[in-house]
Amino acid sequence: MERGFSRRGFLKSLGAAGFGALAASAVKAWGLEAVSNPLAVYPDRGWERAYRDLWKHDWSFTFLCAPNDTHNCLLRGYVRNGVLVRIGPTMRYGEARDLMGNRASHRWDPRICQKGLALTRRIYGDRRISGCMVRAGFKGWVEAGFPREARGLPPREYFNRGRDEWIRVTHDEAARIVASAIKNIAETYSGQKGASLLKAQNYEDEVIAAMNGAGTQCLKFRGGMPLLGITRVFGFYRFANSLALLDHHIRGVGPEQALGGRGFDNYSWHTDLPPGHPMVTGQQTVEFDLSAVEHSKTILVWGMNWITTKMPDAHWLTEARL
Repeated sequence: MERGFSRRGFLKSLGAAGFGALAASAVKAWGLEAVSNPLAVYPDRGWERAYRDLWKHDWSFTFLCAPNDTHNCLLRGYVRNGVLVRIGPTMRYGEARDLMGNRASHRWDPRICQKGLALTRRIYGDRRISGCMVRAGFKGWVEAGFPREARGLPPREYFNRGRDEWIRVTHDEAARIVASAIKNIAETYSGQKGASLLKAQNYEDEVIAAMNGAGTQCLKFRGGMPLLGITRVFGFYRFANSLALLDHHIRGVGPEQALGGRGFDNYSWHTDLPPGHPMVTGQQTVEFDLSAVEHSKTILVWGMNWITTKMPDAHWLTEARL
């Protein structure tokens, strides 16, 4: 029997063989027989091979993704033919235990955001910075011997941030530029002469007095946000302290008088964290505090776009309504 039925053919079939015969023929024609094992008779399973090949990998590794702020997500990268092909969550946050035996909740899984999923594009993208770069004006200022105006400020033509071009340099040259600039700044603002220059630049007397004559105190270093800094950039604080050796070299003072650079936290560096948070909770602002919203009766989001800036933790806010 043909698959297609016209109205006329349908009426003829009813008249000739009755509805039962029609139903039996339709079952056979349309392939409606009962199938006991669909996997054994599925017509084409080639798509499964393509699907498995798409997700196939040679080996995987766990790494910490910390693009900004305090996210710190443990992710798993999948490698095929020596290329990182995809990234996904570890799905093991719920297995974490502290020294007291307390176990985390699997509610933390899957912990990942869109930035983490797309990280492979950044790693292999043509816009990735794969070397040391310096602004042309700053490089010119260093090579000119650090010229300064009467008040101690560098000439403005050397500093055109946002409009200057970037020049690629070797790691050795970058280290030389940084080291020589730090040394020059510390020497310039050390002692009474340095204090006079800062006074001419309209710095407050209290600020100048707090330096105790050490030019190294003009150098500010930020070691990152609390948890992010522990895993990546707290070394900046150690480096700031080590500049006491430079102060000893410049001023000739002993270990008791030598001073390093200034270590700034995020509340005093770019002030994008709420000082009221540590005042109330007793600790600096970290993302794990955000999980507390599911225990809150009232949530007021003020001064931040949680969904876009705290993406791995956005689910705590969206699920708090459930």
